[in-house]
Amino acid sequence: MPEVSVIMSTYNEKLQYLTEAIESVLNQTFKNYEFIIILDNPQNDAIRDCVYQYAEKDFRIKVIENDSNIGLTKSLNKAIQNANGKYMSRMDADDIMHKNCLECELAVIKKYHLDFVSASKINIDEHGKRLGIYINNISPKQMKKLLPYDNSINHSTTMVRMDLIRKENGYREIPSCEDYDLWLRLLFHGCRMRLLPNVFLLYRMRADGVCGQNAYQLYLSKRFLLKMCKICKKNPSIWNSKRAFMNFIEEQDMSENKKNKFNRAFELMYKSFTYLKNKEYKDGTICILQAIYLDKDILWIILNKFRYQIRKKLVPYFVCF
Repeated sequence: MPEVSVIMSTYNEKLQYLTEAIESVLNQTFKNYEFIIILDNPQNDAIRDCVYQYAEKDFRIKVIENDSNIGLTKSLNKAIQNANGKYMSRMDADDIMHKNCLECELAVIKKYHLDFVSASKINIDEHGKRLGIYINNISPKQMKKLLPYDNSINHSTTMVRMDLIRKENGYREIPSCEDYDLWLRLLFHGCRMRLLPNVFLLYRMRADGVCGQNAYQLYLSKRFLLKMCKICKKNPSIWNSKRAFMNFIEEQDMSENKKNKFNRAFELMYKSFTYLKNKEYKDGTICILQAIYLDKDILWIILNKFRYQIRKKLVPYFVCF
């Protein structure tokens, strides 16, 4: 019986990225795991052949082929249903896991009696160039004060007790935030979470990534979840509502004009962040103002990020590790 089930869903990743992702899992120093790979694009013969070639060489790989494209959320839930491990470890098909990731995360879980751990990351571009390092070192007590305000958890490299995931009925259809939704439900139901400072992930930033294509959907999903965090303080059962998200979406402007306008403003906002990071303050300020002028909802994102970063710096002074 494997102790860990590593789950991955594939769709249209480049073979180079997929190969690097699969080999990074197979090269783990920890060996007692199964590797479940969901093929969510049956028409992509190149990915299909690549995955089956690896499966023929390593008995730990279990391939599940969808009859048609059902999306990430349903694919991950299918993997969870077919998993035999005590713990789930998530991996994306274009990221790279450090060889000590599974061994170290499992050791931390057992040593400190945790339910959930995730690691820090280095962002890389499509060519493997390093873009920046993001270190988190957050205790279970601190997670209670931070996670309801924003998501610092890297989906890839997350390791969590499988029985807790199944108790929550897995992932839900909260577009672009299905992971954040699950983490919040786990947190509010008593899951002990820890973010490690160890860099165990190379996270690939793709130009065609889901956040760039569906920025408005990401914004609405996150805003819904932050609203839920406030409501649940008085009504904890709200997390069980199957209609809450759809009710929220029905109240929003879902016109194509709104989506396109927001997405352009979102791109300008991140362009401004690049300018500011490079100390090009004039260009950065102009881009921010243009983004806000184009869509005022961008101001909510900026203020929320600012408030969260302040909270993240202050929490360690008031909440013991």
